[in-house]
Parts: sequence; structure tokens; C-alpha cells
Amino acid sequence: MYRKITTAGVAAALMAVLMGSMLASTAMAQPALPYKAYGSGLRVGQVVQALKGTSTEVGRATVDANGNWSFDVTPDKAVPGDVIRFTLDGAPTNQAVTFQNGQFPLPPGLSLTLAAGVAPTPAPAKTGSAGLAGQSAGTSMLLIAMLGVGALVAAAGARSMTRTR
Repeated sequence: MYRKITTAGVAAALMAVLMGSMLASTAMAQPALPYKAYGSGLRVGQVVQALKGTSTEVGRATVDANGNWSFDVTPDKAVPGDVIRFTLDGAPTNQAVTFQNGQFPLPPGLSLTLAAGVAPTPAPAKTGSAGLAGQSAGTSMLLIAMLGVGALVAAAGARSMTRTR
């Protein structure tokens, strides 16, 4: 009787130690949040691009069927204080923002207007299902490890409970 309780206790202690070490090893600083650029009221298929400086692209989106667009400018592409300018189908707009981590424009978002003297370009031709390639969400390695340890503990417990003297 005591042997079964001891085996279950050791298995539970082992699981606690493993879980604690995994949780401790995954504790890290939170990454800086991106700047969320978005807007509406544009033609389907137009391309909105964000540039740092004169030519470094830091974000891009194609206007959807409802006239909306959005993208994130991530901290690996810009640092706080960088000026981000926008283009519409490659033509400069009057809008610019100063990059700050985790910021976004107030609703309804950025209203992009072409710079003076710039003629609008026609909307690009539809390309079918371009850009719809499958994307998969990652699976947490911590979750997988926890499930594995749980399965081992359950198997060890079941084995110790069914053992005959």
C-alpha cells in the first residue's frame, strides 16, 4: 500500500520539478509591440506601403473588398522616433507618422491622400487567389512537453496501481 502511494508521490514530485524548470526557462522579456497602421475608403486592389526614410519598406497591404487595409510596422524594422511615410500604389501621400512601439491611429485610422500634383493610378488587375498560401500557427513546445510529462505520469501511476504484490 505504501509503495503505491510512494510511487505516485515520486511521480507527482518529478512532474512538478519538470514543470517548474520548463516554466522558469520560458520566462523572458516581452517583445516590443508593433505600430498598427490601418485605414479605409480606398479602392479594391490598391497597394499601401510604409517607408522609413526614402526607400526602406517597413509595411505593405493590399486594399480588401471593403476598401480597408492594415499592417504592422514591427520593432525590428523601425525604432521609436523614426518617421514613417506612406505611399498609395507607389505614389507619395500627405501622411506620415512617428513610430512608437504599440501605438496606432485613432479610429477610423489613417486617411491617405495623394500628395499635391500626383495623379492617381488605375487599380491593378485582379490576380485570383494570390497571397492565399496556407499559413500555420505554431504549436507551443511548452504545451507539448506538459502533455508528454502528463502522459508519463499517468502511465506510471496506472502501472503502479495495477501491480500485484
